[in-house]
Amino acid sequence: MNFKNLKCSRIIFVSALLTFILTNVVKAESKRDTLVCKAWRDTFKVRKAQIVDVDSSYSLMFYRPKPLQFFANIPSDLAGLGKAVVAKKNLPELGILLAATAIIVPFDQRITDASQQFGRYLHLDPSRESKTLLQFNIGNFHVNALEIPDNANSTIYYLGEGWSSILLAGSFYGYGLISNDYRAVQTSSQIVESIFALGLTTQFLKRITGRQSPFRVEMDSDPTPGGKWHPFISPAKYQKSVSNYDAYPSGHLATIMSTITILAQNYPEKKYIKPVGYSLMTLLGYSMLNNGVHWMSDYPLAIAIGYTTGKIISSRGHQIIPKLSNNAGSFSSVTPAYYGNGGFGLSYRATF
Repeated sequence: MNFKNLKCSRIIFVSALLTFILTNVVKAESKRDTLVCKAWRDTFKVRKAQIVDVDSSYSLMFYRPKPLQFFANIPSDLAGLGKAVVAKKNLPELGILLAATAIIVPFDQRITDASQQFGRYLHLDPSRESKTLLQFNIGNFHVNALEIPDNANSTIYYLGEGWSSILLAGSFYGYGLISNDYRAVQTSSQIVESIFALGLTTQFLKRITGRQSPFRVEMDSDPTPGGKWHPFISPAKYQKSVSNYDAYPSGHLATIMSTITILAQNYPEKKYIKPVGYSLMTLLGYSMLNNGVHWMSDYPLAIAIGYTTGKIISSRGHQIIPKLSNNAGSFSSVTPAYYGNGGFGLSYRATF
């Protein structure tokens, strides 16, 4: 089995993946437009929303996101992630996460060596070869705006790159605009939001841990199995030799984990999203061991960060609406309501 000559495989793979998503995940569904009154200062404002039936027990109501709304949400995303870390109920999971990482670290070098040996057995080219399709020249600086990989291992590796997620988000956004689908537009906005939030989070962690990437160990005159750690490395040193300090945690794995979580939360009726997504994550994890970008112990924290960030972001864009059972009957009620600034009135509610 020889994968060396698979050229432009990323275009074929991503195109097939996007075709699958657009024809299966976001295909036409039953949705109802509605208006929702939301509390705002001393009064309320009306927002457009759409209700999508998930199953016989509940529906989801999605709001149409404002343009560039994801930028405004990023500070609360980071705050929510920080609260989740220190929350008392999450301490057992945090302990398991730290223990798993600590157990794996001593075996990192052996795991990486075995993974690369298996790749050689399959003739799986470990190099991160790519072609530049779009480049901007700014003075003496050359910025590669669009690249495609030249082998199978790089194709899987690029699944965790920002470009793939942005392309996926763009596909959802385009479909949402054409079909007037708030759920698709909201999903697009949330994927982009997760890219920025995770970029800030993982970069912060990388710079305070300063772990050496596997392929840099092979180049080191004094190699340390499992890579060296340089906590709180200075920004100047970090930028001078990024791959010497940016292994922990994996931004690639965090990004794809967050994307899968957002898709699964917004499209809960699509039961195959998690199995397919987690299978791709497994391939991505192996490809990064094979090409020497990450250690196995870089993964537990990355997965946890991606999952938590995805849950925080996706929970903001929709609301769960339980359905009444058939024997629930109907009722109506009138209750007093306070509208602020000394204004009172009556609220009428009917359920049928």
